[in-house]
Amino acid sequence: MPRRSSRTAVSRAHSASSTSFPATPARPLAAIHPVDHTPITTNSDGQRLRIHASQTSSSAQPFTSSQRFTSSGVDQMASNATREQMDPLLLAELAGAVSRNVPGFEDAFFPASEAVQQLFGWAVDTAVYDAGASRWKSWPASPTEGNVLAFFQRVVDNVLLGKLCDISGARVYPYVPSNTVLIRGGDCRRKTDLLMSTCIPDGPALPTADIALNFATLRRTRYDWRCIRIVGELKANPDESDTDSTLAQLANYVREMFNAQPSRRWVHVFTLCGANLRAWLFDRSGATASRLIDINAEPVLFLRIVCGYALMDATAVGFDPSIKWARNGVEDTYDPSVAAAAQSAISHPYLYAPLRSDDVQSGPVKLEIDPNPLFNRRSIVTRGSVCWKARRISDQPATRSSAKSAKSWPYVVKDQWRAAERQSECDIISSMQRSSDRQEVGLPQYKWYGDHTENGQPVDIITAVRRDCIAGQPRMKTDRMPAPPTRPTMPPPAWTTSRGTKRRSTADDVPESKRARREDVSPCNNRIFSRLVMAPVGRAIDTFTTITELLEAMRDAIRGHRTLYNTHRILHRDVSLFNILIDDDPSRPGKGLLIDLDLAIRRERIGTTGASHRTGTQDFMAPGLLSDQPHSFRHDLESFFYVLLWIATFYTVPPGDGSPTETSLPASQTIFAACDKAGRDYSVMAMIKAGFVQYGSSFEKCCLSILGDDMREALGPLLSRWRDALYPPGYCIHGAPTSPDDEADLWQRLIDACQAQIETLRGR
Repeated sequence: MPRRSSRTAVSRAHSASSTSFPATPARPLAAIHPVDHTPITTNSDGQRLRIHASQTSSSAQPFTSSQRFTSSGVDQMASNATREQMDPLLLAELAGAVSRNVPGFEDAFFPASEAVQQLFGWAVDTAVYDAGASRWKSWPASPTEGNVLAFFQRVVDNVLLGKLCDISGARVYPYVPSNTVLIRGGDCRRKTDLLMSTCIPDGPALPTADIALNFATLRRTRYDWRCIRIVGELKANPDESDTDSTLAQLANYVREMFNAQPSRRWVHVFTLCGANLRAWLFDRSGATASRLIDINAEPVLFLRIVCGYALMDATAVGFDPSIKWARNGVEDTYDPSVAAAAQSAISHPYLYAPLRSDDVQSGPVKLEIDPNPLFNRRSIVTRGSVCWKARRISDQPATRSSAKSAKSWPYVVKDQWRAAERQSECDIISSMQRSSDRQEVGLPQYKWYGDHTENGQPVDIITAVRRDCIAGQPRMKTDRMPAPPTRPTMPPPAWTTSRGTKRRSTADDVPESKRARREDVSPCNNRIFSRLVMAPVGRAIDTFTTITELLEAMRDAIRGHRTLYNTHRILHRDVSLFNILIDDDPSRPGKGLLIDLDLAIRRERIGTTGASHRTGTQDFMAPGLLSDQPHSFRHDLESFFYVLLWIATFYTVPPGDGSPTETSLPASQTIFAACDKAGRDYSVMAMIKAGFVQYGSSFEKCCLSILGDDMREALGPLLSRWRDALYPPGYCIHGAPTSPDDEADLWQRLIDACQAQIETLRGR
């Protein structure tokens, strides 16, 4: 009897919470794709997190297979995760990447200005600040959340910022409360205390401080992460400025902002614990912060910071200045927080790139980008990869319906922050372009690539983001990763009791004496911003509309892998469900594309630097690679096998009416579920995988028999032939690596088996 399956189509974008807002960025749904799609070497470009399973779940909400903990658990944590689940992951991600009390931080980001000095003089003259008592006259004796919010309403918003408008003539953003209602448009259920937003519900569009805000009328309004520029965290207890619990709260907010605003290079947040203010800057290398500032004892510095936040333009607040838009006839940095709040039609964002045409690099070409990215990372300390659909401005379609066509967006722009010491993907692409000027089957065309520059200088974390406040450090090479222990050995991160706050800490039992204070400034692991533009654009392979289409894409992706390895001498090292695309353009050779060279290396490095060890996406990694063999070409070919087995396990045969495949509900005892139970014990995982696939009888019983009848009929024969080719008699996961010369025909054997099944299916 055929196994019943879900008939709910895969959703590729989170629906907008309001018709006035654009769609939120698309992202994989963990419940549908229970897969670690992040290569295990990408967190901090090689820094593996080791956390006890108990740290990622609570007794009330157990961690399920659809909420898998991975090396990049912050990226993979399911939506609506609680703070008990998220905080340990965020703290582990930020471990060693947080610097408080950074010398020069205040001067770098909040320089002294004549306008602020005039404002302070006016505050003294009007007794808003009591110079004799050295305190703000309305500062509450008991700095509870409600009292501090009242101070911001009466003094900061309706007095100080209003006067600043008169002095400077500049527009400012007001501070508004956000402590009573969950913020929408996010990945998890979160509240903040105080924020700056371009959209205030029940208030004016794009508000300025020349209006008198009444926080009471805003108490039950909702904000959207796409409109938020600055977040503030308020606490009555001044000791909480240095707790990990407070840091984790900020990191939760920052994660949401990076996710909702993918063009953001950094995020500003602040804490006000008692009268102690601390300004924070989060970027893709971690977090830096000012020293603690007593707002009563240092009133001018307090004004520099609160006014600085209110005056920040799109570039200063952290948005990418290389992405532009035209407002009121003027080209300026694209501000998605303003775009999300605007009720009327607005111009689309665009950037400039010198595209290649017939092996000639053109001058800058104006490319419009779709503001809803194809993909972006939710982690903080990461490459921050984001991919945008793009097209030439001159190529805009005439009708709205044609604008939805994939052909109307012929390019993809990929931005990322690579580790400074890691080889650039652009360098690898450059070597490929030199050796071949024609489009090759299974590989995209790269139209432009390089490290991004502004004013002739590379854009990096140390100089362009942190403004040389923190020096860099030589990082340990991350190409070779040490074998992990069989049991996680890193203790749970300690953070202090959060006394007197409105939120329950997950570490309330940590004694006050064991507070983890981090006063030292940590050297920065520098990153460099790079960009590439590629064509053609394809669909994700798990949107196949026929089995034939799926197999044609797999076949051509294998051809692309062979070309990479033999012609360009490049080993891909990350064949996965997310790096194989379907190309719908019949004018181009082939049906499938193998993309993403983030982890690729030149063959000359294999076996010399150890660069190939344990690199890839966990569910699709070969048993031999998991057992610590050097990464070889056959391990990538085994990954193709696991991608196809994954699809056969978790998807249905399309109905044949042109609609895509749907997700299925497989038996719980799949090879992937069994490996998942091994956690991060790779030696156990390797034995489990080998046990499932090494022998034909076990493969039939444990893998093929659980497939739905239609999928087993369509893909079972090919999976068996691929298994026979990849795991011949005598195969041993601990055996010596195979020489490419000994198995030079392995690519062709997989391709031929795939082609034979395509012909058997006859278009089905």
